[in-house]
Amino acid sequence: MSRIMLMKPELANLIAAGEVIERPSSVIKELVENSIDAGAKNIYIGVSHGGKGSIIVKDDGSGMDREDAKNCFLRHASSKVKSEYDLTRIRTLGFRGEALPSIAAVSHVELVTATEEGAGTRVKSEPNAPLIIEDAPSRKGTIFEVKNLFFNTPARLKYLKSDQVETYSIIETCEHLSLGFPGISFSLFIDDKEIFRTSGRGDLLECIQKIYGNQIAKSLYPVRFEGIAYSFSGFIAKPEINYSKRKEMLTFLNHRAIYSYKLNKAIESAYQDYLPVNRYPFVAIDFDIDSSLVDVNVHPTKKEVRISLEDDIGRDLKEQISLTLSQKKPIYQMAEDPKANDMLTPFDVEDLKEEEREVQNKEQDPLLPPSENSGVLFQDSIPFEEGYESKAMYSSNETIPAVRERVQQVPMVSYSPDDYYASVFRNEGYSHKLPEMHPLGQVLDTYIICEGDSCFYLIDQHAAEERINFEKTECLFAQIKSRDVPLFPLTLELTPKERENLDEEHLHTLE
Repeated sequence: MSRIMLMKPELANLIAAGEVIERPSSVIKELVENSIDAGAKNIYIGVSHGGKGSIIVKDDGSGMDREDAKNCFLRHASSKVKSEYDLTRIRTLGFRGEALPSIAAVSHVELVTATEEGAGTRVKSEPNAPLIIEDAPSRKGTIFEVKNLFFNTPARLKYLKSDQVETYSIIETCEHLSLGFPGISFSLFIDDKEIFRTSGRGDLLECIQKIYGNQIAKSLYPVRFEGIAYSFSGFIAKPEINYSKRKEMLTFLNHRAIYSYKLNKAIESAYQDYLPVNRYPFVAIDFDIDSSLVDVNVHPTKKEVRISLEDDIGRDLKEQISLTLSQKKPIYQMAEDPKANDMLTPFDVEDLKEEEREVQNKEQDPLLPPSENSGVLFQDSIPFEEGYESKAMYSSNETIPAVRERVQQVPMVSYSPDDYYASVFRNEGYSHKLPEMHPLGQVLDTYIICEGDSCFYLIDQHAAEERINFEKTECLFAQIKSRDVPLFPLTLELTPKERENLDEEHLHTLE
């Protein structure tokens, strides 16, 4: 008896579903691509519970008559390829005839469709059961509703992520479809809440603004190249807009979202002088390439493709991006320190006169004699003898009488570095309370000179201000027990994916 047998269609569809339908976002991608191929101008996507509850895709495309509505559930049934020649010049998104049978093999599907002339048709599909076909209200277009995804494949259902993660993937898929087809109006609803809606006016920049917000849209540069066999156009962001992953490097081939290692490397190479290591730009570029130079029949999901002139396209892409960025000043260019230049620049005494700041005391210290040099600091020419004594004003044994009484003579002893550090970090007798001191003046606009009981203090006023602000902030946060509140409100512009990625705990923190 022969051991090799032909698989039942139901089993073959179940196996094929494992390749084509990986998660709820895969279902949406396949159904929306069918809507686009049907010429839809408005597409609605509704999802509940991360796609595990239900998925609805509604369009105003050409629709199907009763016969086509029945045949579309058959494996390898397609209206897009009829011969081997068609396979070499594919311009549609779908062509394999595997998507809908694969979806129907792992879920419950209901289809309602109608053409402009004919009556409406409803088809209900369940795995291992005959199709139920009946009349339905006539409305041009197609509605697909998918429920109970992976109900009959427990292993696949078990390894689905949380609703939040699956929703994130759905939003990302819908964003890519919207950016690839700005001439189609997309509206996405998650659990009856609108996530985004595009106008369908064909303006890619407007579509980016709707999805990613004003901050991204205002930071874009247009990029365009026209060649004989291929062309490309789109937008690249200023280097200030960068990410830790490559997810926002969006490349489209004839409006289909694709991944190309060589094209990504060309983009990264053009940005390498403008971004830190392991940071990646925002890019949205569509490549229009003759279909005879492209092989999309490589993977069931059609994410990976083969392009004949990929090296040439990558070279032109890098040149165009580099040219665009070179006309703008990179943000990671090392700036010169103006203070360092000032230190090396000659100056005039007249300039110093204008910047002179007088330090006045309310009361002259009776223990200190008046300065003999007051009023002559910035004279144009000061004879040395007038400003300073040609000989020492006092000998080593004749200190100013008023100061001599306040100077403590320290005997010369052997003092090692270890002794010094031990004295600095010794905690004995240390107090957080500042000693009483009286300000005498300011030096170089930086230091405050104060007089204490038995010594002088030199205070870095910038460091002192930082310490005061730190202690004020510390006291403020010590009074807040319930939650952390920023000193100043922060306004964040989040994309739909970023909003969905915030869990309840983070949302509560940001309220």
